Amino acid sequence: MPLPILMFEDDQARHLAPLTLTRPVFDLRLGLTTIGEKWAWALGAGEVCGPLRPHLEGVFPGVPEERRGASALWINARYLPTPSLVEALRHRGGERLGDGDILVAATSSAAETAAWLAAGRPAVAPTTPCGVEDFAAIAYPWDLVRLNPQAIALDAEACGWKPGPAAGVHASVVIDRPDRVFMHPAAVVEPGAILIAAEGPILLDADARVMAGAVVRGPVAVGRGAMVRMGARIYGGTTIGPFCKVGGEVATTIFHSYSNKAHDGYVGDSVLGQWINLGAGTTASNLKMTYGTVKVVDWPSGVEIDTGEQFLGTVMGDHGKTGINTALNTGTVCGVASIVVGSGFPARWIPSFKWSQSGTLIDYRPEKAVVDMERMMARRGIALDAPYRRMMEAVFAMGRG
Repeated sequence: MPLPILMFEDDQARHLAPLTLTRPVFDLRLGLTTIGEKWAWALGAGEVCGPLRPHLEGVFPGVPEERRGASALWINARYLPTPSLVEALRHRGGERLGDGDILVAATSSAAETAAWLAAGRPAVAPTTPCGVEDFAAIAYPWDLVRLNPQAIALDAEACGWKPGPAAGVHASVVIDRPDRVFMHPAAVVEPGAILIAAEGPILLDADARVMAGAVVRGPVAVGRGAMVRMGARIYGGTTIGPFCKVGGEVATTIFHSYSNKAHDGYVGDSVLGQWINLGAGTTASNLKMTYGTVKVVDWPSGVEIDTGEQFLGTVMGDHGKTGINTALNTGTVCGVASIVVGSGFPARWIPSFKWSQSGTLIDYRPEKAVVDMERMMARRGIALDAPYRRMMEAVFAMGRG
């Protein structure tokens, strides 16, 4: 039996906000699955967990009691399970492996597990280089966009589905490179859809539905119960997470889960959290008119930094929303429960629990925001419980986070 996996967050992880204000780093999604799920697949382990920041407790599973007094393999949640890193862990798992001075993985004794859980992370420094050449690690939200095509390709190898069309594919569907289309048996592709996998694989999970006339060009991952709307144009590098509904034109974008972009409008090179709704006609610019690199506001510091990326759209925390015909600037960062409405371009940094109305920031009181969240979640049959409410109150209280 493999050692249980405990995922930990290091100091750099705070720069992944606002996405991580409402989730641990290992719950970030890229490719078909979350980072934690990828590690469980790669190492044949059970459910992955780790120490949680206090305000996330009760919303995400904590470390089971039986793991608190047992040896464990600790993995830095910012790192993806690339083949050579997985191989290094299989053969050198007892060592404290590093990427330079960054601890990537370490094995704990039973006593160390208890001490490290109390500290929230391994209390050791790396002692051995991993010897890995294909590191894939995230340090900022835009790294998710950059690494998503690679993550989709790795998930195609790991998912276990046979390539080629499943029973739910209509006879009129056009598939280019069926050997690179991987479908759960319960996925559905409606009449007239086109799947083009020449440039990368296409993954369709259980109960995913590609509606009539949609065009999907890989690499693309469509999660469990997600829907690609009629006539949608979905370009490579895109993940449509579980139970999302996405239409219009989308490229190189990650939707986490339960988020909607149901209508026309363009979104490119963006990372969108959970429970987001983009109003009809919303467009997120992803390229400056000068063709220069995109600068964004780093969430914890409030300092504008150069991403080094020529293409970058919007990063939006959970429960963000836009009104119809909203135009989002290149490199816009929107916090948790932020709402953008009105004419003209909004600010490029919108705090959590704020309305940006024609560029003016207005408070969105948490008690009102939570009521609105309850209504949205109830439409999908999910109740907003007390731990979730406490998490949102904590996000409001922490301000910039």
